Amino acid sequence: MMDKNVLQQLEELKKNYKKLKTIIAVSACLLMTGLLTLSFVRENKFGLIRAKGIIIEDETGRDRILIGAPIPPSKDRVRTDTALVRKFWAGKFRDPNQYMKWYASYKNSAEGIVFMNDKGFDVVQVGDNLSDANVGVRMFRSTGILWNTQDGWERGGAGVNTTKDGKSRPVIGLDDDSGEAMHMVCLEDGSKALIIGDENGSMRIGTASKEGELFQNKTRFTGVRYFDKTGKLVWEQQMNATK
Repeated sequence: MMDKNVLQQLEELKKNYKKLKTIIAVSACLLMTGLLTLSFVRENKFGLIRAKGIIIEDETGRDRILIGAPIPPSKDRVRTDTALVRKFWAGKFRDPNQYMKWYASYKNSAEGIVFMNDKGFDVVQVGDNLSDANVGVRMFRSTGILWNTQDGWERGGAGVNTTKDGKSRPVIGLDDDSGEAMHMVCLEDGSKALIIGDENGSMRIGTASKEGELFQNKTRFTGVRYFDKTGKLVWEQQMNATK
């Protein structure tokens, strides 16, 4: 007769063998399932996307970001709804009807990205040929970034302004309720300045070559000049002798 210990060992081997077969079978099933799943998964890669415009909505369905060249029209944008323009902006002026006549000539388009808040006001614009401010037509083609209050009033920007004859002037500006408050400019005639303005005039700190427009100088100038709101020189402090 076979030794009991040997029989017990054989029984243990059989049990372990059955467990091993079960593990192998389950592993094979999982492997096949994984391979079949991967075979039906399609990897999407986009090398190029072409579109005339993109509108990003918020969770309530309101238009919030406009992207395009030019930006696409939006049903929620205050700037292109004359009824809302009259409601929110025209009443701030002495003659609302006159403001609406002026507003009709303002450019609302832009080539780039416009971010709007949940009330439909432009709060940031980034790109080229940006919109006019809601208080007047720009003298130059604006390229860069503009930022507004939550009610759509412009409060600053940074970029390059291009004149009608193609000359460029980089500008960084900050505005307040009275208008242009502080600006750093490099003009095409070589003038470089920090301009601090208020309702009475502007202080201009910087340097200019001969025949500079900003400082109204006939000879080279470095220093500070203050002009009243009519453009008349009121005070100056030169930092070097002019020649």
